Amino acid sequence: MDLSLKDDIESMGTRDLFSGTFFERYLQSKRWWLVILAIPVLFALWLVVSILILSTARYAPLKVSGFATTYFGGILILASYAAALLSLIAVYYDRRYVRSHSAWNPSGLYYLMVIPLLNVPIACLYLFYRHRYVGIP
Repeated sequence: MDLSLKDDIESMGTRDLFSGTFFERYLQSKRWWLVILAIPVLFALWLVVSILILSTARYAPLKVSGFATTYFGGILILASYAAALLSLIAVYYDRRYVRSHSAWNPSGLYYLMVIPLLNVPIACLYLFYRHRYVGIP
């Protein structure tokens, strides 16, 4: 590799992108709560879409309402499952952040956020207490 090109790349700051320090800074970020917030938001979106589809189903042909139910509702359900699985990682790193920046020590029971139907109230409870002690979300 040309020496001047290497110097240009290093001067642009892209060297930090591939270093361990950039990744460590990302893992210690204070934005892990956004993954946890996605759980109740996706549930609310799914509920709204389901109610809209059910209320308009008698005016639309069966093919259209079935398509809308299957694809729109299915995409939201898959996204909520993905958020629930990612919540394990998010709770781990957000608990570390909250413990280092406040007096609150979140319980390990918040890992139950991965269980469907329990994840929405647990996520809301976690975000409520996080707001009380950290004040960000």
